[in-house]
Amino acid sequence: MEEKKKDVKEIKKDVASKENNKKTENSSKNRKTEDIKSNKEESKTVNNIKTEKQKKSSNEKEMKPSRIDNKLKITLSILVIILVCAISFGGIFIQDKGRVNSIIPEYSLGMDLEGSRKLGVIVDDTVNEVIYDKDGKVVTEEGKDTTKKEEPVNPKEVLTKENFEKSKEIVNKRLQLLNVPDYTIGLDEENGYIMVDMLDYADTDTVAQYMYLPGKFEVTDPDGNILLDNSYIDKATVKYGYVSSNSNATTVFLSIQFNKEGTEKLKEISNTYVKSLDEDGKDNSKKVKIAVDEVTLVESAFEQENSTGELQLSIGQASTSSADINGYIKQASNLAVLLNSGVMPITYTLDVNRFVYSEIPQELIYIAAIAIGAIILVTLIIMIIKYKKNGFLAAIAFIGYVAFMLLAIRYTNVMLTLDGLLAIVASIIVNFTFTFYLLSLINKDYKDKEKIEVAIDFQKALTRMLFVLLPLIIMTVILCFANWLPLYSFGMVMFWGIITLLIYNIVITRTLIVNAVKD
Repeated sequence: MEEKKKDVKEIKKDVASKENNKKTENSSKNRKTEDIKSNKEESKTVNNIKTEKQKKSSNEKEMKPSRIDNKLKITLSILVIILVCAISFGGIFIQDKGRVNSIIPEYSLGMDLEGSRKLGVIVDDTVNEVIYDKDGKVVTEEGKDTTKKEEPVNPKEVLTKENFEKSKEIVNKRLQLLNVPDYTIGLDEENGYIMVDMLDYADTDTVAQYMYLPGKFEVTDPDGNILLDNSYIDKATVKYGYVSSNSNATTVFLSIQFNKEGTEKLKEISNTYVKSLDEDGKDNSKKVKIAVDEVTLVESAFEQENSTGELQLSIGQASTSSADINGYIKQASNLAVLLNSGVMPITYTLDVNRFVYSEIPQELIYIAAIAIGAIILVTLIIMIIKYKKNGFLAAIAFIGYVAFMLLAIRYTNVMLTLDGLLAIVASIIVNFTFTFYLLSLINKDYKDKEKIEVAIDFQKALTRMLFVLLPLIIMTVILCFANWLPLYSFGMVMFWGIITLLIYNIVITRTLIVNAVKD
């Protein structure tokens, strides 16, 4: 029994020792796995640190060229602004024929700023001596059976308010056809006196010559009988072309297109007064005389029947000189103006032709410009003090906007009146408002903002500005079609001011402000 008990104890001891061995093995295994896990985690952290460092280094490498690119954009924008300011406020001068001239167009100023040419035409009160023969026809010399009568150029029966008004309308139409840029016209209904104030420019003398002429067109036969007159004319134009395909010489024509009745009359006349030769080969054809205001343009017979209703009268001679051709074209154009505007019912004569200086002194305009410039300067200084770097860049952009706008006005040849100058001031105020609003948006938490956030702020400011300016934009577009010059000038200047504001701020101001943000 005792031996059995010993065996049982030994067996128990062996089992316990085996269990202890298993526990130790399991614990060692657990320790190993924990060590492996810890080693893995340590290696991961090391790798993460390495990758983060690599990422930082790569980001730094990427940021360097980005910063260089931003600085380059800002620098180029500033250089563009400086160049435009130099051109707009200074000009570009070249030497031409011993004289230094600017190639930049001058401002086109209206009468209220530049002065005007005052033209006055009065009813002709001349009395002429007219000689009649026994048949009642006008002759040039006195004879046995002739009678002399004194006749006024304008009979009393034509001196009516209706004819005065019609004469004013014809003068106004001629001024329009002559492309007078700026003028006013008035009428004294009691005596028919017509007053014109117009901008003094290169063609002023031509306008003064043609605006009051009778404009009487006549085709007469050898006996002086009128065959065609103004009532048969539909339209007069200017045409020109080469004399022949083998020649470079150009001929200028006054082309007269007749109406339906006039076309039939011209066909009949061309058949009656056609060129013909006698038995000896000499020209024995009857000729017609074509004249405007008793100045003969052509005296000839027709080569053939004219059934087109178009009469082409050559002006001057065929020439290869551009100066001669331009002169003939101008002459033909002036004659076309007379024929297209109608016949004056009353004969007028030039009474006044003098230059009148502007009622607004040039010194006053200069003082106003200096005052506005001083206000702008003070405002820009306040902008720089308040918004620092962004304010400085915005100030540069603002000066560039003014230069761009003034260049746009000069190159588009917009006529500046006093109202146009007010439109310039209004455009400057609008741009100031937009700039301050933009800076106030950007300045909020500026240090924590990224480039994309600043770009979004710019978009917000631009959208809000467009929304606020919508009524002004609509009014501006309407004023651009106004017939009265002051309103037209205001509308056109404001139009180009707004267009320049949008394009300039999107391209230049956005580049300066957005790219100034640190990456």
